[in-house]
Amino acid sequence: MKALMAITKILVGFVKWSAIVAAVIMTIMIFLQVIFRYLIKAPLSFSEELARYMFVWSVAMGSALALRKRNHIGVEVFVQWLPVRFRDQVEILGSLLSLLFFGLLVWYGFVMVGATMDQLSPALLLPMGYVYLAIPSSGIVLFVCEIANFLESYLGSDARAESGVRRVEK
Repeated sequence: MKALMAITKILVGFVKWSAIVAAVIMTIMIFLQVIFRYLIKAPLSFSEELARYMFVWSVAMGSALALRKRNHIGVEVFVQWLPVRFRDQVEILGSLLSLLFFGLLVWYGFVMVGATMDQLSPALLLPMGYVYLAIPSSGIVLFVCEIANFLESYLGSDARAESGVRRVEK
């Protein structure tokens, strides 16, 4: 359990900084594009494409970060309508379905990366597989974070204390 929490903490730290770097690069590229287009009158050919790819990566990494911090939106009203004895089973089912989805995201994400590695982006001439690598990469982190969240929810406060993540009380 401690090893999983340590791995999760490292992954979340990496994801956090990846999302920040991608967002900063995106912002700089958009700013430079405005300067070059309207002040210098010589637009950059690659800035829009790079900003778009950085947006994709920042959203993919940010979604994993939000899952770990339990900041994703959820429809809990249906769970609250259930009798108390069924609520845990429904939450477990939700976690299992999430893990299935994240597993499919990883599997088919890598299939898509392999299929698009020969295709080059128009302006940067970057293999598109690198852009699509955001999907399986975030899927891996989402999978690990969902396991960590699940274990924290059902193993109690000891696991939450190790990770420093709060559980939203219902």
